[in-house]
Amino acid sequence: MISLERIKRTSPLYIGVTILFYLPVLAILGKVLFNKQLYLELAEFIHSGLLWNTLSFSVREAFLSAAFSLLLALPGAYYFGNYDFPGKRFLRNLLVLPFMLPGILVVLGMIVFYGQNGTFNHWLAALFPESGFRFTGLYGFSGIVLANVFYNFSFCIRVLGESWERIDPSLREASASLGGSRLRTFWGVTLPLLAPTISYLFLLIFLYSFLSFTVVLTLGGYLYKTFEVLIYIEYNSKLNFDRATMIAVVQMLILAAVLYLQTWSSRRIRVTGRFSRLLPQLSWRKRPLICLSVLGCGLLAGLFFAAPLGAICFRSLMRRGLPGSGWTLDNYRSLFGSGFRFIIGKSLTAVIVTSIGLALTVAIITTVIAYCLARGRRAKPWQLGDLWLQLPVGISFVTFSFGVSLVARRFPPFILVLWAQVFLAFPLVYSLLRTAWRDLGEPVIEAARSLGANSRQVFWTVELPMMRKTITTAAAYAMAFSLGDLAAVLMLGQGKLTTVSMVIYRLIGHYHFPQALAMGVLFIGVSVFLYSLVQENSKGNKVSIQD
Repeated sequence: MISLERIKRTSPLYIGVTILFYLPVLAILGKVLFNKQLYLELAEFIHSGLLWNTLSFSVREAFLSAAFSLLLALPGAYYFGNYDFPGKRFLRNLLVLPFMLPGILVVLGMIVFYGQNGTFNHWLAALFPESGFRFTGLYGFSGIVLANVFYNFSFCIRVLGESWERIDPSLREASASLGGSRLRTFWGVTLPLLAPTISYLFLLIFLYSFLSFTVVLTLGGYLYKTFEVLIYIEYNSKLNFDRATMIAVVQMLILAAVLYLQTWSSRRIRVTGRFSRLLPQLSWRKRPLICLSVLGCGLLAGLFFAAPLGAICFRSLMRRGLPGSGWTLDNYRSLFGSGFRFIIGKSLTAVIVTSIGLALTVAIITTVIAYCLARGRRAKPWQLGDLWLQLPVGISFVTFSFGVSLVARRFPPFILVLWAQVFLAFPLVYSLLRTAWRDLGEPVIEAARSLGANSRQVFWTVELPMMRKTITTAAAYAMAFSLGDLAAVLMLGQGKLTTVSMVIYRLIGHYHFPQALAMGVLFIGVSVFLYSLVQENSKGNKVSIQD
C-alpha cells in the first residue's frame, strides 16, 4: 500500500508528469471497460481473422528483424569486442547515427537504393546484363524486414561488442588449458556469457519492430499491417473509434508480456561482470588474415548502411532523380516552386519553421522537466518511481496518440502533437540525465554549499557546468525524436500541422521522388548535425547503454 506520507513527499512535478503520461492510456482502458458491447466486439474481432493475421505478421516480421540484426552484427561485435584497431572509437561512435535518422528517411533510402529503379538494380543490370535479374522484394514483407534490420543492426554491434569486451580472458584460457577447442570454448564459455545481452537485444529489437509504423505503412501499405498500422487505419481511415480502442488494448496486453521479458533480460545484463581488459592491437604484419577479414566486414557493413543514404544524396543531384540523367540543381529549386505548395499545401519555409519550432519546444520542455525530476531524485537509488517514468518506452506510440485524441480532441493540433512527442522523447532524456546526476554525486553539491554558496550559485557555478554536456546531448536526442516523428503528426495533426517527415511521406505517396530526395538530403544534414552535437558532448561523459 502507498502511505499518505509518501504521497505528501512526492513532488507535484512528478505527479503532473505521471498524469500527463498515463491519462491517455487510462482513457483508452476506460473506454473499453465501459463499453457494454465489449465482449461481443472482442469475439467478433477474434473470429474475423484480422487479429490473428495481424498478430502473425507482426510476430514474424519482428522475429526475423531481430534475428537477422543479431546475425549480421555478430562478426562486427566479435572484432569490436576482441581487438583494438585505429579508428575504433570513431566507428563505435558512428554506430549511434541510425538513432538520429527518422524512419521516413530510412524508407526513402530503401526506395532509392533497393526499389524497382533503384541503384542496386542498376548495379545488377551492369554486372549481369543478360540475366534480367532484379530485386523486386522491397514493397512487401522482405522490404519491411530489410528496413528494420538497417535501423537496428548497428545498435547490436555496439552493445554486443561492449559486452564481449567485458568477458574475462582467463575463462577462455582456462578452457584452452583443459583441451577445449576454439569452437567448444565459444559454445561452452563465451556464448553463455553473451546470452543475457543477446536475449536483451533480441527482445528490444523485437519490441521496436513489433511497434513499427512508418516503415510498414510506407512499404507495406494497407496489405501488411502491424497493430500500429491497424489502429491508424481504424482511427483515421474508417473512423471506427471503438474498434481502434479495442485493438489498442489488445496490443497493450501483448506489449506488457514482451516488456516484462525485456526488463528481465536487462537486469541480467547489469549483474554480469564489468571486467575491463587490454585488447590486442591489430597489425597487418602479425595478423594479416584477421586484418583482411575486419576490412571486409567493415566494407560490407558500411555498404549496407551508407549506400542507401549515399544514393539519396547522389540522386538528388540527377535530373528526375534517375542515375545517368545528368547533373542538376532543379530538384532543390523545385522545393521553392508552386508545385511544391500545391502538393504539400505550404511553402518550404513554413514547413521548416514549423518543424524546427516544434522540435525546439519539445527539446526544451522535455529536458527541463527531466532535469528537474532527475535533480530531485539524485540522492535516491533507482526504484519504482523511476520505473514509472521509463514505462512509456513500452507503450505503443500510436496508442498513446490515440489516447491523447480521446482526452483532448478540442485542443489545437500543435499542442496535441507536442504532448505526444514529449511522451516519446522523455524516457531516453530522463535516463541520460538521471544517470549523469547519479555519477555527479551528492558530495559535490554539499561541498559547494559548505563553502557558503546558495542554491542559485550552486546551479550556475557547479551544476550547469558539470551537466552541460549531458543536457545538450539529451536535448539533441529530443529534437531528433521530434523531427523524425510521423505517427503523432498523422494521428493528431488533423492535416493542419506539416513537418519535414510529413512532407517526405506525402512526396513519396505522390511519386514525386526528385523533391523527396532533395528534402531527404536536407534531413540528412540536420540528422548529422544533431549526431555531431551528441558526439561532441559525449566526450569524457560515458553513459552505459543499459542505463
